[in-house]
Amino acid sequence: MNIASKLFWATRPAFLTITLLGCLLGIALPSANKESFFMNILGLSVALSAHAAANLFNDYFDHLNGSDQNNLDRISPFTGGSRFIQDQLLNPSQIAQLAVTLILLGSVIGLYICTQTTWLLIPLGLIGLGIAWAYSAPPLELMSRGVLGELAISVAWALVVIGFACVQVHRMAYEAIPLGLAYGLMVSNILLVNQIPDINADRLANKRTLASNVNSRTLSLWYTGTFITAYAFQIAGIFMGQIPKVTGITFLVLPIFSYCSKEIARRSNEKWEIKKMIVRNLLAIHLYSLLLLIGLFIHA
Repeated sequence: MNIASKLFWATRPAFLTITLLGCLLGIALPSANKESFFMNILGLSVALSAHAAANLFNDYFDHLNGSDQNNLDRISPFTGGSRFIQDQLLNPSQIAQLAVTLILLGSVIGLYICTQTTWLLIPLGLIGLGIAWAYSAPPLELMSRGVLGELAISVAWALVVIGFACVQVHRMAYEAIPLGLAYGLMVSNILLVNQIPDINADRLANKRTLASNVNSRTLSLWYTGTFITAYAFQIAGIFMGQIPKVTGITFLVLPIFSYCSKEIARRSNEKWEIKKMIVRNLLAIHLYSLLLLIGLFIHA
């Protein structure tokens, strides 16, 4: 594997699909104006670069605190980082330099998009980039501060949807906020479940994630409360006329979310059982996102 391939795979590209879906949701939201294909592609490159950089920062700082090195319970490829540092495929400085490069490149493209659409994207972008850094990096290290980590993820992916809606209408797209919040909360449940195999390593590294702070039943309640709140924001958006009623097809996924919640509460210590739970949750959240997108397209 050459250096370019290593750098590409170190960003964990398979996990960028959730950002791609968020971008598409922002584009598909009902609006009188739609930006050009070229401008949306540029916006997509900014969002994916920021997500990739966040993954790299996470690998770098989890290397420094020792949680990835000591993670014997990881379930690849879902938890425990990319392992490129631990497997000596890349060194820590290369990971950090790539992250900074992606942030700088995304910032330059983002500024160009602002000149063509709206400068109101700047505060949204700054918050997003701040979260990409502060989630993993000291002194904030939000990933180590319980529910603050989940809240940070919720805000970051809500901003993906809202930001793309702003690009379409060249102003602050307040009407995108309910859908953005619903989506961001659903994405945070990916993080919540993926923390489970890493609990022992995170505790050793004093990385106090939500999963390492509470028992299985309480974690299940957090998971349930999160997807219920997401649906509540979606319903509120429908009631206010900001989200098409046809997006209610996402309620077809509710039984899967309920089943995942029960699995978390009665969590098995068997790796293959935990892996099934992670995969099922990932599929459920991606299915929710796709149904939401299908609903928006049907309305259009």
